[in-house]
Amino acid sequence: MVLPKMILVPLDLSKRSEEAAEYAAALAREVGASLTLMVNVNQPERAAMEQFARDEHITIDQAGEAALGRVASRLGGDVETSVMVRAADSPVEGIIEASEYSKADLIVMTSHGRTGMTRWLLGSVAERMVQASDVPVLVIPARG
Repeated sequence: MVLPKMILVPLDLSKRSEEAAEYAAALAREVGASLTLMVNVNQPERAAMEQFARDEHITIDQAGEAALGRVASRLGGDVETSVMVRAADSPVEGIIEASEYSKADLIVMTSHGRTGMTRWLLGSVAERMVQASDVPVLVIPARG
């Protein structure tokens, strides 16, 4: 078994996705890997980022980097962590681009546990990533 050297953590800036970042950081510590935290600035993240960027008089990319920087600082400084902002049309496309660019050999992400009409309308990004990714995807299940 080959241990990961670069772990990509796609975030939608929700509490749930930050749990995946915490899990990935713990895993990175154990195996000596580095992390790349990324956000794909499309809907719904784009609206929040645009408002923050306007309030702070910065670009949307700077707003994304600031949000990811706050997550990275909560993970502790003992894991090499970089941040990446993407603006792909779909979350899956953005995550795939980020994994190729960062040379990730593992993607750690969360499932929001959507069911019924919400899942039908929004789909499951985690499920689509498992199907589309050329690297392993570890999905942290929705809890409670």
